[in-house]
Amino acid sequence: MEIRKVTPIDKHIAKKLRQLRRAAGITQDELGKLAGVSFQQVQKYERAQNRISSSKLFEFSQLLKQPISVFFCEIGGRGVGTKKYKTERQILQEIEKEGREILPVIRAFKRIENDYVKKILTSLIISISKPKNKKVKQWYFS
Repeated sequence: MEIRKVTPIDKHIAKKLRQLRRAAGITQDELGKLAGVSFQQVQKYERAQNRISSSKLFEFSQLLKQPISVFFCEIGGRGVGTKKYKTERQILQEIEKEGREILPVIRAFKRIENDYVKKILTSLIISISKPKNKKVKQWYFS
């Protein structure tokens, strides 16, 4: 059985839950009763001893009258883990940029009727690109 390690994100969300609960003036016992869990469970959530499920996190956001996004604020910033997480806007901008670059190629490729030509073009693209994994399986010549 694999033991999951507590991530910096888990710790961040736990800390936010505690801050929001305290700011609302609610005890662990009160929040537990409202959420249908024991105060010990709330305590474990706040210490990041237990991970909070997405449905329970949503429930906490509703009980504390906060948008669920408040639990994820500052995750892309300094101090939360070693990774720099992208914002939703950054991800959408990247997807849009990639889409503008690749969509015309995909549309043109789909219009090619000859399967052999498609295989040759695929082979050419793979051979001139810089693959991340140098051991690229050559499935396209089977």
